Amino acid sequence: MTELAVAPSTAPPEVAAVADNFVALMRTFNQARARMLTAAAHDVEWSAHVLLKCLHNEGSMRASAIADCLRSDPSTVSRQVAALVKDGLLERRADPDDGRASLLVLTPKADALLAEHEQVRLTYFAQMLADWDEKDLRTFAAMLDRFTTDYNHANTDWLAGRIANSAAHAGGTN
Repeated sequence: MTELAVAPSTAPPEVAAVADNFVALMRTFNQARARMLTAAAHDVEWSAHVLLKCLHNEGSMRASAIADCLRSDPSTVSRQVAALVKDGLLERRADPDDGRASLLVLTPKADALLAEHEQVRLTYFAQMLADWDEKDLRTFAAMLDRFTTDYNHANTDWLAGRIANSAAHAGGTN
């Protein structure tokens, strides 16, 4: 078996530290998420909550627009929407621009659920960050925002490059 040669990194050690800490954070997040979902068996499923939050942030929209917003498969969103309508968290209303289509709208029950989740989230973070001073919190929030933006752009660019590379290889083998 041939081993792949890996070129030594030219990145500074600080970049490796960020990468290592990010991977550790993602592992911790995934473990915490699994524990929270288990503990919140009565709660709205994580992906359904993300869907509700999308509607809260963006306003009423069609299921296809929600799928685009979440970068999710339309059939998956359709199943989630059906369950949320059944649970009284969403309602369908006629689209004023196209009466054949329907817009999905949060119900007061969904608004209350999202407000409760927001309060729990903020209380959790306030307790976790209670020992941080205001300056550190502002700096961290700004740096985390910058990191998230840069990560999102790099990830999008990387994925576009991978798709283009795959297409080029597929085209060259014909």
